[in-house]
Amino acid sequence: MSVYLGTSNKNKVFWNPKQEKNPHLITVGGSGSGKTETLKAIMLELKKSKINSIILDFHNDFKVFADNLVQIDKATLHPLEVQINEKPLDVCYKVSKMIASVFSLGDVQEAIIREAIKAFYLKSGIKDIKKANNGDIELLPFSFFRDIIFDTPIKNQGVPKLLAKISVLFDVDLFMEADGTSLSLDTIIKNLSVIELLDFPTDEVKALVADLLLKKLINFLYIKGKCEDYWLYIIIDEAHRMMYPGSPVELLLRESRKYGVGIILASQRPTDFSETILANAGTIIAFQESLDKDAVFLSKQLRIPKVNFQKLKTAGLGYYLFSSKDETEQIQITPVKDRKEYKEIVKNFDEEERADYFNKELRRIKKEKDKYKALELSNQDQENEIKKLEKEISKLNAEIERKEYSIKKTEAESKEKQKEIIKLSHENDKLDEKLGMRDKKIEKLEKK
Repeated sequence: MSVYLGTSNKNKVFWNPKQEKNPHLITVGGSGSGKTETLKAIMLELKKSKINSIILDFHNDFKVFADNLVQIDKATLHPLEVQINEKPLDVCYKVSKMIASVFSLGDVQEAIIREAIKAFYLKSGIKDIKKANNGDIELLPFSFFRDIIFDTPIKNQGVPKLLAKISVLFDVDLFMEADGTSLSLDTIIKNLSVIELLDFPTDEVKALVADLLLKKLINFLYIKGKCEDYWLYIIIDEAHRMMYPGSPVELLLRESRKYGVGIILASQRPTDFSETILANAGTIIAFQESLDKDAVFLSKQLRIPKVNFQKLKTAGLGYYLFSSKDETEQIQITPVKDRKEYKEIVKNFDEEERADYFNKELRRIKKEKDKYKALELSNQDQENEIKKLEKEISKLNAEIERKEYSIKKTEAESKEKQKEIIKLSHENDKLDEKLGMRDKKIEKLEKK
């Protein structure tokens, strides 16, 4: 896999992830500096190389590249879903931390969320939240969580503020109509999938949806297993939305390489990324940064004077550092509009057609779900009929047992009567013998 980026001193620059310490790439730059154009160029090259990729699109900037346009608001996503082999208690902490970070909640507010999630699991019939899900867990619809959190018995000043901050969650159909997740990751990881997030009501909800998707993807990768070849890239523009301690982005940067997955992150400010995240990036591309703080930060990472970043004026002109090289070099990114394949992509793009791939999958999942529900209802009817028959059989068995007992009792009494008859017969025989003997004596006396 070789990704053409642009030119440096009139020489073409290619990014080959396999030659770097890891396949991850980070690009930063102020508004209009060329950051988004760089992502588009990389997406085009990945598409040419037939490398599957997923982009979390916060502004609908990338839909034209999509083989699979994921209009995720038409699906359902259960925020409290427990994956196979996951412990509900672990999900309590992960999701409460996620919500707290996205909505800027305090420790007490986070604790209220966490306890409400525990209560939700107990209400769903989970007896032991420390036990891993073996596939038997069935959750209540997410709408029940709203009732639990709003009816919290905890009374302090932070509760009204908490409810005000997170109430937008309960206005999102993606969550509120979910009794499970109707999102097929098998479908999303195929080809080049663009996940549209623009239409969600707030930035917090967009970030939470993205976080939940990445969390599910991580579990999906664990199940899929390790892979030596890079087969999937996850691209996140506006990555600053998802930068917090414990974010799934950090976990992906650390572990996704083992599963053949690369991460590409973009943000306006380099200080949005921690040193840990930058240390886990095999490639950094930086554009114009006017703020002194950001220029100083980049200067340390790319080992060139801060003024170099402050003087950049041309869109797409910046500096890149590969982990396979010792020196930072200047680069002019070749925009997608100047790449011959782009015009063909734009010409052939049909939004309805690209969205239909995902919508067909949603319809298939719904059809299977409806079929499953119909089978469940049929099974329930059959179980009720079986229970009814079992009751009738139980009554018949009881009647049979009573009759058998009566027969046995009668037989026992009959045997006793037979014994009595035999006894009387023996006694009668003895009397007959005595009468015979008497008759003989009488005869002898009469003879005499």
